Amino acid sequence: MAEERYSSKLNNCWQYLSCNKRDCPAFGRENSSCWEITGHRCGDRVFPRIEEKLIQCCFKCPFFKQLKERVKGRRWVDITLLETLESALIRSSMYSKKVEDLYMEVIRRSKLMNLLGEVSKIIAHLDKEEDIILAILTVITAKQGLGFNRAFVFLRGQEFDMLRGKYALGPSSAEADSIWKVLEREESLSLEKLVSKGQKLHTLRNSPLTKTTNQLSIPINEIDGVIVRGMHEVRFVKRADLRSEYDKRIASTLGLEDFCICPIATAEDSLGLIIVDNIFTGKQITAEDAHLLEMIVSHATTSLRAAQLKESLKKNVESLKATYRKLKASEQRMMKAERLAISGELTASVVHEIKNPLVAIGGFARNLYQSSSITGADRDKLEIIMNEAMRLERYLEGLQRRVTDLKIEKVDINQILEDNCQLLQKDFEDRGITLLKSFAPDLPQCELDVIKIHEVFLNILQNAIEAIDSNGVVQVSTWREGDRVCVQIADNGKGIPSDQLSKIFTPFYTTKETGSGLGLAFVQRIVRDHGGVISVTSAEGKGATFLVSLPLHRGVEIAPAEQTVS
Repeated sequence: MAEERYSSKLNNCWQYLSCNKRDCPAFGRENSSCWEITGHRCGDRVFPRIEEKLIQCCFKCPFFKQLKERVKGRRWVDITLLETLESALIRSSMYSKKVEDLYMEVIRRSKLMNLLGEVSKIIAHLDKEEDIILAILTVITAKQGLGFNRAFVFLRGQEFDMLRGKYALGPSSAEADSIWKVLEREESLSLEKLVSKGQKLHTLRNSPLTKTTNQLSIPINEIDGVIVRGMHEVRFVKRADLRSEYDKRIASTLGLEDFCICPIATAEDSLGLIIVDNIFTGKQITAEDAHLLEMIVSHATTSLRAAQLKESLKKNVESLKATYRKLKASEQRMMKAERLAISGELTASVVHEIKNPLVAIGGFARNLYQSSSITGADRDKLEIIMNEAMRLERYLEGLQRRVTDLKIEKVDINQILEDNCQLLQKDFEDRGITLLKSFAPDLPQCELDVIKIHEVFLNILQNAIEAIDSNGVVQVSTWREGDRVCVQIADNGKGIPSDQLSKIFTPFYTTKETGSGLGLAFVQRIVRDHGGVISVTSAEGKGATFLVSLPLHRGVEIAPAEQTVS
């Protein structure tokens, strides 16, 4: 009887191990195989596969081992078979684990490919930075995507040495009724529809998290910065690891504890970084999560860069258009000023031509009026002639004063010449003319009428261009001589014949078929009104050189120079 009880103890695991776990299926069972009765369970542990339980639990169990020992002494065939089955079971488990790992890898890759496919489909028709960032962040934070709680985007600023917070997506304590929570509940929506809905509702722009992120920035050359290193590689960061004041400020403002940083970069350039965390769920970010994040961001970065370049190009085009409109308006104002100035010169010439005989008429009328030999109606007529002549003289004097009035201000002669050269740049290029500029860098400002002086140099430069057939040279130089500034404009064109040189400043004298003959007369008049002098030297067939000398201050007169032919 005692021998039977001992044999029963050896055959029952619960007796052999003195086990008190009455909820175990093997407890109280007589002469039964506990490894079969318990299924996937072994003590408090549950295994996904039976063979895994046998290897990790049963084969190490003292009860199982004593059963194996009791087999010894029987036929060697049974022992060999038992060992062979045990070895086969171990190998089978290893293969099963490999198959399971391969299956999980297939699942992972399938998920990644599906996400990349969706990202490609979504961003294919997007061409704005904000929309592409919204698509990326939606995939990163939506439950249908990677499912991170929050994501923050930092991009290079226009100054290129700073990372600036631009966008953020995810819930925050301040958005109890936020758009994001509405979208988050709609788990049945596809990622594409989520992005479309976010575009319509301006999710990024309206997010309190974005407004908070916009206030943050990091110097790219921050030596102790941990976050900024995320521009070049994926990094897992704990708040306790932060040393830089910028990093601590960002972590404190955004409430970051354990987070992951992923670069936004192309093969040629780094655009910024994305920070993700799971602050609300507390779920640990694994290397697998980081790999998926890196793949999705990398996949969308090329489109993001293209959108940035497109927006930059659009701004540059708009800027050029605005500059062109300003230039066109300036050109029209200058042309109008030139027309007015020519009209003024014409008026001055007409006033001069009329005033001389009018003074003579008035003088003779006054002499006759004072004579006692004229009486009656003739005297009344003389009085009318005398009064009308005086009235016309006063009118002409007032008109002449208005024509010669100057609006004086301090101006930079070099800048006026530079503006003229820019205005005529296309004319220089069309004729193949080389423009050489030699401006004195320390030239002081002069007291001049900027519009009229502008017309002086524009007129001389236009004459220089017209004097050159093609592939010539025009040289513009400035320098200071005492209390005056000198401007020299020289060309290697056809020059001015000696018989015409003395007449070029005469009003209405011209050698051009369509010329008015007032251009250089107008130039000389303006220069003289400023108290300056203009002179010209020329060698026929070798070009002409105009020298304009202007006083730095009003009231300083310069002795006139004469035209010469070399």
